[in-house]
Amino acid sequence: MSHAGTILGISELEIERVHRHDFIEVWARPTKKPVCKHCESRQLRIKATHKRTVKHTRQGNQVLTLHLKVPKYHCRCCGRYFRHPFVGIRPRYRASECFRLEVFEAHHGGVTQRGISRTHRISPTTVERWYQSHISQKYKEIISRPCPEMLGIDEHFFTRKKGYATTFVDLRHRSVFDVKLGRSELSLRSYLRHL
Repeated sequence: MSHAGTILGISELEIERVHRHDFIEVWARPTKKPVCKHCESRQLRIKATHKRTVKHTRQGNQVLTLHLKVPKYHCRCCGRYFRHPFVGIRPRYRASECFRLEVFEAHHGGVTQRGISRTHRISPTTVERWYQSHISQKYKEIISRPCPEMLGIDEHFFTRKKGYATTFVDLRHRSVFDVKLGRSELSLRSYLRHL
């Protein structure tokens, strides 16, 4: 990973210039050509270049915005076109995955939408949309897990405010499967029904 990649967390970037004021702006471009995403050939030519602005992360109290020069490549082998892919930045998104995760974790940790809106320079509606997106993604990951064949169940004291929690353990793989608040049959019935 280049020096720029170490600072920004995105590999193979060359920083052209940096401007600091109320927020940090970084102009960068890729250092080398990728392989063709269709046929994996290295015979590429740059057809055009367009600019892309992406909110990336916060450094201190300042939002770091990336201004990327994104080449559009033409593969001489298969004749197809594609744009330069960046790790951690999805096509057509105006914020990196790192920035979206940062917003999710702040909101999940109890920071209000208005507070995040002020510190991250995004609208409260965007905070809510990103939060819901991450929650649904986490839910899909949990739902897609297969239920263990051998399930161990144990209860333990959690906090005074929340009371007891029940831990479900995959005994075959010796790993924690899930932890749910409550220990009574009534509080765990719906969870156990969905397994």
